[in-house]
Amino acid sequence: MMKAIKNFMKKPITWGDSFKWSGIVLGLYAAVIGAIAAYEKWIAYKDKAERLDKYNSFRDMDNQI
Repeated sequence: MMKAIKNFMKKPITWGDSFKWSGIVLGLYAAVIGAIAAYEKWIAYKDKAERLDKYNSFRDMDNQI
């Protein structure tokens, strides 16, 4: 096992490796940014639904009078 790790560490970094790692990092970055954007959108939707429910409850109270 240690021999395999040592052989792996001796390999030079090539252009292909650089592009591969750049792609992995970019993919992870995009996933995190996408999750943050989805969370912000969900919070905005939740707040809008809450305000609409409150507005409808007040409107129903006005109609009962």
